Amino acid sequence: MGVGTIQRSVLADIANAIRVQNGGTGTYLPSEMAAAVLALDGTRAGTPFQAVAGTGTGVISDAVFDGIADAIRAQNGLAETYTPGEMAPAILALAWDVGLKMRAILLSDGTPEFNYRDGRSSDVPGAVILDAWEVDPAGYSSAGARPWDDAKLSVKRAVFDGDFSEGGLANASYLFHGFENLVEVEGFEELSGATSMNQMFVSCPSLETIWADGFTSSATSGSLMFSGCSRLVGGKGYVPGQMDDHDALNFGKDGVLTYSDGSGDEREWFRCFLYADGELVLTAATEPEAGRELLSSGHLCANARYNSVGYQPWYDHRHDVEKVTIAADMAAYEHVNTNYWFYGHQAIAEVAGMGNLRGVR
Repeated sequence: MGVGTIQRSVLADIANAIRVQNGGTGTYLPSEMAAAVLALDGTRAGTPFQAVAGTGTGVISDAVFDGIADAIRAQNGLAETYTPGEMAPAILALAWDVGLKMRAILLSDGTPEFNYRDGRSSDVPGAVILDAWEVDPAGYSSAGARPWDDAKLSVKRAVFDGDFSEGGLANASYLFHGFENLVEVEGFEELSGATSMNQMFVSCPSLETIWADGFTSSATSGSLMFSGCSRLVGGKGYVPGQMDDHDALNFGKDGVLTYSDGSGDEREWFRCFLYADGELVLTAATEPEAGRELLSSGHLCANARYNSVGYQPWYDHRHDVEKVTIAADMAAYEHVNTNYWFYGHQAIAEVAGMGNLRGVR
């Protein structure tokens, strides 16, 4: 742990900046400043005390300034580095989104978290918020009208917090239109009050699961709601068609929803490993064979009735598939649909293990 000398005025400036942001009159030891920065929330109570900058120098551990810099980054979501002299201006530049409103909060792991509360906050402990946008209760007339549209390709998971429904979102149309890498949505029950869901999930080819803790639909329109969702599978194994609409928002045999607690989830998944030597292995094993180079991997639902090409995890490498091996452990699945598995795979010369598919429907 390094130490160094620092002008006392630098520490006074940092403390003054903290007091400007919290409206306080407290004093801070250098070791207390990082915690004070983390505690800032945009609430200013009172007239801030401004200390006169001291003269001279003092000896301070580098860890003190490392902690303050980390706290600033936690507040502003940036990856900037800060010298001690840059810290006071960075603290003064912090801004907060306050007021009770619906927001889409973008977390550092790429998850958009939708909630309704006073100020920006997350249900994830210690989460770093990179950005946030107000959600218009009237919804959006196109995908490009969403304020978060530029973030769509980085998202793999989206979450609706338990307070979101209190905001009264009436129109959920285009909410995830074009989220090409979105795999799952959690908390969909919070959209029970929305009446319009047109093109909500259009062109979400990676979407597999819409989790919900119950759902009571108020939707009166939902045209092309799941167009392009070739991998979406409901808890009973249902795969929506290109023209399916809001009527598919249920947990039944013709529904796309899956209970959050896993109850009634009848889906059975198997793994798909395409190796660099051209062999595609379909198996119940969760890990690829050691020492073999992978071109592609993923999973499929055995009992899902997929209804279009392109859903296979290896599809972009379909012309590299020369041999298919259906492992012996695939016999454990009592219900299997093989729709389009190898459609258009022009290089396949051999398929082994078809006898291991017991329950082909």
